[in-house]
Amino acid sequence: MYSFIRPQKKNIISKLSKIWIFYITASVAIIAGYMGVVEAEKLYMTIQTEENIARKNDYQAQIARVQAELGIAQDQSAFANQIQAQNARITKTILSLFDLTPDQITLHSIEMHRDRLIIKGVTPSKEIYNFLLEAPLRSIFNESRVDFFPLANGWFNFVSVSRTFDLNIPEEQR
Repeated sequence: MYSFIRPQKKNIISKLSKIWIFYITASVAIIAGYMGVVEAEKLYMTIQTEENIARKNDYQAQIARVQAELGIAQDQSAFANQIQAQNARITKTILSLFDLTPDQITLHSIEMHRDRLIIKGVTPSKEIYNFLLEAPLRSIFNESRVDFFPLANGWFNFVSVSRTFDLNIPEEQR
């Protein structure tokens, strides 16, 4: 058995099959690489999402804390405004009381409570007190009572207690 051509080497896999196998392997490698990148990006996004959720929870806690502090500050501000308004009313009342007090009557002390006013002083006579101070006090307060104590010089010490009533409170609770 003789041949007219020289024997050639025969490969198990043909050249065309090798090209196809190379391209298929390259395609699978590219797809696997792309899938790896997608999985890494997915893992990165999951970590970022968890960090963002934790940061959001921190911000919400900070917001709640700041809102609580704001509520306290608003309450304190309202309380301060209430005290300032009350002080302004008291100042106005005291100034009005001094304007109301005639020159003949000398005041020793004034006590202001929530619902009453106690005035202690000296008057030359009961009539001067009754006409010049008690009449205006009766127009301002619901009840006004005065006790006189005679002095050796003929003048009188007096203690006046004037009260206002909250009309919303029943009389038996006053």
